[in-house]
Amino acid sequence: MSSTKSGRVAMSMIIAAAIVAAAGIIAVAYVIPEGSSKPAENPSGVRLLASNLEERIASSVKVMSLTGLAPEVRNTDSLSLVSTAQMGIPQDADVAKRQVAKNIISTYGDDVASIFFLTPEGNIYIGEPFEQQKQLPRLNYSDRDWYQGVSATNDAYVSSVFMSAAIHEPAVAVAVPVYGQEGTEKESAIGYWVAIINLDEIEKGLRQLEGGSRIIFADHNGTEIADSARDPSTTRTDLRSLSNLESVKAALAGKTGSLVEVVDGKTMKVSYAPVKAHPHTWAVVSMQPAG
Repeated sequence: MSSTKSGRVAMSMIIAAAIVAAAGIIAVAYVIPEGSSKPAENPSGVRLLASNLEERIASSVKVMSLTGLAPEVRNTDSLSLVSTAQMGIPQDADVAKRQVAKNIISTYGDDVASIFFLTPEGNIYIGEPFEQQKQLPRLNYSDRDWYQGVSATNDAYVSSVFMSAAIHEPAVAVAVPVYGQEGTEKESAIGYWVAIINLDEIEKGLRQLEGGSRIIFADHNGTEIADSARDPSTTRTDLRSLSNLESVKAALAGKTGSLVEVVDGKTMKVSYAPVKAHPHTWAVVSMQPAG
C-alpha cells in the first residue's frame, strides 16, 4: 500500500473514531444530579444545563471540523455539474463525499437533519439526504447567517436559529471552512461543510427532565431554540423572540443568577446562565411559578 493511500486510510479511521466518540456526547441527556435543587430554585442547576449544551455544541463543531479534513470532503471534482436542475450536483456524483455525510447523519441519529457542502460563493454543491437537496427553492445561500459567519471568520461557526429550507422547521447550523487537498488555513477555503441541527431532539431531552421546571434555550439574538413547555405534537412554523425577557438579556451578557419576572403573563421565579456557542453566547433559563 502506498504511503499516500495509507495516510488516507489512517485519516479516515481517525475521523470515524471521532464521529463515534463525539456522538456519545451529543446524544447526552440533560440530567440534574439526584439531591440537587431544581433549576429554577438554584442557578447551579441551570449552569449544569448550560454546560451540557456547551458540550453538545462543541462535539458538533469537532465532528464537522474533523470530517472536513477528510480527502473525500476536500475534493470538488464535480464542481462543473452544479446546476439548479437538482440544486447542486446529481445524486450519483461525488458519492464519496455523500457517504461521509451519510455516515455523520447515521451516527448522530435524530440530531443532525442534513449535511451540505457549499462552494465559496455560497452555492449548494451537495446535500444529504439528496431529497432535501433537490427540493431546495434556490441554489445560493450566501445570505444565511452561518455562511456569512464562517466565510468572514474562516473558522467554525454556530449560527442563530433560522427557518431551514431543507427541513422546513427552525434549525441551527454548524459550519466549518474546508481547504484543498494540499491547502492550509492560510489559503482560501474551497467550500463550507455545514450540518443542519434538528432542534426537536434537544427539546425532547428538556421535556424528560424531572422537577417540573419550564426550561428554555435561546440563541445569541434571544430567539427561542427549545422550550420544554412546547406541545411536541405541533410543528414549529415561525421563530419566537425572547429578547424582551430580563433573564435572557442577563444570560446573553454572560451573567448567571435568579430573578422574578413576568413570562407569558405569569409571574415566574427564573434562574439563568450563559452558554458558549462558538463564537457566540446563548442563554438557558429555567422557571417556575413564583410563590
